[in-house]
Amino acid sequence: MWMAAGFAMLEAGLVRSKNTTEILTKNFCLYAIACTTYLVIGYNIMYVDNGEGGWLPSFGGLIGTQGEGADHSLESDFFFQVVFVATAMSVVSGAVAERMKLWSFLL
Repeated sequence: MWMAAGFAMLEAGLVRSKNTTEILTKNFCLYAIACTTYLVIGYNIMYVDNGEGGWLPSFGGLIGTQGEGADHSLESDFFFQVVFVATAMSVVSGAVAERMKLWSFLL
């Protein structure tokens, strides 16, 4: 989570002052999009439940019981993976800073 804030501050420092608000808004929206997309698609692809299809959201693994032999909760694993997704998206955001408008980037 702190890495996402660090990338946001880095990008805000690298752009002109008139684009700072747009960069910070973009990074905030990226984190929201990363959480939603990973919940609906990514988690089900990574952790398929008992051979069932991983493309349709089932959320059974996230809401279900603790995995056997796991020493951490499923929610903490979800949060850990979301931070990686948001970091990858933030790198792309920094590469196109001041080159794309906010709505074009989010689409």
